[in-house]
Amino acid sequence: MRQKSATSVLGLFVLTMVLVSPAPAQDAQDIDWPLHNLDLYGGRYSPMDQINRDNVATLTPRWLFQHGVIDGVSNQTTPVIVDGVMYVTDSRGSVYAVNAADGHLIWIYDVTELLAGARREGYIFRHRGVTYEDGVVYSAAGSFIFALDAKTGEPIEGFGDNGQASVILDVLRLRYPEVETAISMGYWFTTAPQIHDGVIYVGSTRSESRIPGGHVLAVDAATGDVIWHFNTIPQDENDQGWDIAGPTWVGGGREGGGIWETPSIDPELGMLYVAVGNPFGDSTKRAGLNLFTDSILALSLETGQLEWYYQQVHHDVWDYDNGQQPILFDMEVAGAPVKALAQANKNAWLYILNRETGEPVHPIIETAVSTETDREGEQPYPTQPIPHKANGERMEPVSPVFPEDIAPEHLEGKRLVPQYTPLAQDIIFAPGMGGGASYAPIAYSPQTGLLYVTAIDRPHNSGRGPRGYFSAYDPTTGELVWRQIFEGYGQSGPVVTAGGVVFVGAGSNIAGYFYAYDAATGEELWRFNTGAGVFAAPSVYMVNGEQFVTVASGGGSRGRRGGDLILSFALPPRP
Repeated sequence: MRQKSATSVLGLFVLTMVLVSPAPAQDAQDIDWPLHNLDLYGGRYSPMDQINRDNVATLTPRWLFQHGVIDGVSNQTTPVIVDGVMYVTDSRGSVYAVNAADGHLIWIYDVTELLAGARREGYIFRHRGVTYEDGVVYSAAGSFIFALDAKTGEPIEGFGDNGQASVILDVLRLRYPEVETAISMGYWFTTAPQIHDGVIYVGSTRSESRIPGGHVLAVDAATGDVIWHFNTIPQDENDQGWDIAGPTWVGGGREGGGIWETPSIDPELGMLYVAVGNPFGDSTKRAGLNLFTDSILALSLETGQLEWYYQQVHHDVWDYDNGQQPILFDMEVAGAPVKALAQANKNAWLYILNRETGEPVHPIIETAVSTETDREGEQPYPTQPIPHKANGERMEPVSPVFPEDIAPEHLEGKRLVPQYTPLAQDIIFAPGMGGGASYAPIAYSPQTGLLYVTAIDRPHNSGRGPRGYFSAYDPTTGELVWRQIFEGYGQSGPVVTAGGVVFVGAGSNIAGYFYAYDAATGEELWRFNTGAGVFAAPSVYMVNGEQFVTVASGGGSRGRRGGDLILSFALPPRP
């Protein structure tokens, strides 16, 4: 048994600090944050307005919690809050339940010794949180899913083997019966699962481990049994989508297609939406589009049948994969209702699609790009899809797509080249391989009608540090409405509220700021230095009538130095 009480943490250092006394409750109302990005749509919009643009400048830290596990990469967990209890994870996927009003530890479930083979070369611990349904907390850690009683932390009997289901391995053995562990083939989870109506939906990664396609899995939440699975790179005629994707890989292996983030769900349409990562392996041996990498897939909730796909980068050699959860929202365009989906790519472009059909809401134009290369056997794709606004003009990217502000000493012997130039040793291009929009989710406010997107400007081979870009777009037109630029990484997803405030963090080598902006105008209203980079998306919740904003902090350059801090903020106590 791996569950531990607050009084027996078996060597794990846990620190909880109440920074100020809680305010008297206005009423007993609790408002939860039950899923990774709040709801099935991934909307990240809170209807609470107790904290608003008029008083957010007085926001103060109410409590902090530290679990003491500092390894892997940055602290990327998004807190889930249900019935006054917060559930967070460390980079390994161990789960901590704390009192959401004061941060005191309730229980721990340590998965460290249960992650078989997790020390595989190239494996990096990272974890983005849990999901919740019907009194059970689910964590996808290593290559397993764990099911825990939300009140006690005890594993759920009947789910897999004592609460631990080897779901990826179960799928792999259908094709590779001799495989002993999923991680030995490069498969593991980094994402928080999605859950709906008794079914868990989750995707496996990691492209750079040369996996033969990522897997989208539907898992029975009661038993841990796999209901259906979809391979993002069909390997042969036994995989769904082979007739579409098979001919787009010419000359060699079909590797990559990992899934970094949580799927979104439209129950009314019966569709699941997932973002698929980059291809990998020798690009001279994979001529063609390389479907379904760098794509958004719409699958049937019930069967996993492919409904539609949209590829954002053809024949990717720049690591321009999809990291973030697609966001679903409804809007009107030219007086007509549109069920929309938006997702921003590491290529720095924001894609807005009709989620019923996968068709662009505004023009996305296949645009000619350079195909000149000195690499023998390389066959660059001649066009790439560039989003445009409703008026036909090119959309403003979420971060620069041509190198800016390169110091003279870093230009010597190098060339500044346009985006999608074939790779060479002497080029500087933007966004770099770690730039554009990464795993940070988008937020949408029905109050302002705006999408809020974070991104990173760090040109490849440029010798300079990152800048965070935080932008608000009108999806009905594709227009950029406002933008904030700050030092550090833009890898913290935003959350927006009915109080007219949008919160977002900045990752940095030195410190990390947590910001509040006016959701309509972009005016900075408040900032707080958390003492370490903020690489995680915040949550908003209410306990006993008091609204909190909470965020994980910890991580240095690109998050390679871990962290363990959870901070919750509230308005000052009332007399």
